[in-house]
Amino acid sequence: MKNRYFTKFCGITSIKDAINAQNIGCNAIGFVFVKKSKRYIDPLLCKNIINQLNPGMLVVGLFADNTEVEITEILDICSIHVLQFHGSESVNFCNHWNKPYWKAVPMADGVNPIEYAQRYDNAQAYLIDNFGTKKSGGSGERFNWKLLPQNLSNKWILAGGLTPENIFDAVKQTNITCFDVSSGIESKPGIKSKQKMKQFIKNLTKTNREK
Repeated sequence: MKNRYFTKFCGITSIKDAINAQNIGCNAIGFVFVKKSKRYIDPLLCKNIINQLNPGMLVVGLFADNTEVEITEILDICSIHVLQFHGSESVNFCNHWNKPYWKAVPMADGVNPIEYAQRYDNAQAYLIDNFGTKKSGGSGERFNWKLLPQNLSNKWILAGGLTPENIFDAVKQTNITCFDVSSGIESKPGIKSKQKMKQFIKNLTKTNREK
């Protein structure tokens, strides 16, 4: 990506969308292994997609309270570089896999994001998301960015309701440089829009020029 921002396109479910995402210029592609999700992908299909990506593409697997057996089976099939945990996983569970991991931090009532993240002090990154009602992140809804702590490090990734239309404001209001987008670049759940993906990256590039 020809700017200083990091972008992950998540919830990829087809080879077409993965290749488009890669060619458009995202830094990472995310696959959802939560069966109740509209963006769930079968591990064998995921393996097929990964095999057609450039070797340098970062591949992230998203989990939310999956069992140890489930994750083991998925990792045996798919070449996942980073694990992204969106559930109530313990620190020990996150550390169990000997792989870098990102931990989702809920922007929810009664949760101090900094204190929450400190429990997972060896996480490679923290993904701050709007946890919808009875959902483990991935609500696709934007939260009040003014509630974010100030001067977050580049270990923090902003998610939740991001779109091509609001990414410019997200950068200006939060000063975060890493972004995770899924529903905001879709034509319908699980199906990415090539035009929206292009516009998302284009608007980030524009933000970079104006800084």
